[in-house]
Amino acid sequence: MRPSTRLFAVVKSAAKYLEPNVPTGLTGLPTHPSPRPALLYVYNVTLQRLKQLPTNSVYRQSCEALTKHRLAIVEDAKPEGYDAWMERVRKQIDANPAAYSRFKREDGSIAGEELYEGTLVNWDGEVTKADARTEGPGTQTEADMKSAYVQKDIEKVEKEEREGKLPTFRDLEVEPPLTVNQYVRT
Repeated sequence: MRPSTRLFAVVKSAAKYLEPNVPTGLTGLPTHPSPRPALLYVYNVTLQRLKQLPTNSVYRQSCEALTKHRLAIVEDAKPEGYDAWMERVRKQIDANPAAYSRFKREDGSIAGEELYEGTLVNWDGEVTKADARTEGPGTQTEADMKSAYVQKDIEKVEKEEREGKLPTFRDLEVEPPLTVNQYVRT
């Protein structure tokens, strides 16, 4: 009972909005700075990943139902000034479609988080001699690989100097926060 009372103490102590990164009452779990866009992103990614499972899978059906239910709840809770904010963001996106086209979903909505663009390497947990890297290139192949990486970086910088740096998702205005009443419904 104590942790839950601390949560409501934090929520009720805030004037109109929750403060980001304050304790929630759950050990090691602070409040998220922008929970609504993060939840929308996570739920949409979850639904996309569930499409990889067979349609008759009970696990897929139950996870989809639960995720769609939670997604509907989060989508219904729109902060004050959301429509005006969305209009401003759409104008920014329409002004530079090349920079923001990868953040648009199939349904025309905008992704709430940046896309991860790295390759994931699964580690098997074993360290071998092949994993050891010496200082600098040891072979001609490694030297060629390093020079290719450097050349790619140089080309990227030169392109940015010629065409200007494209805006990123971080350049967009942040979604307005939810009020305390939208978090805690009594």
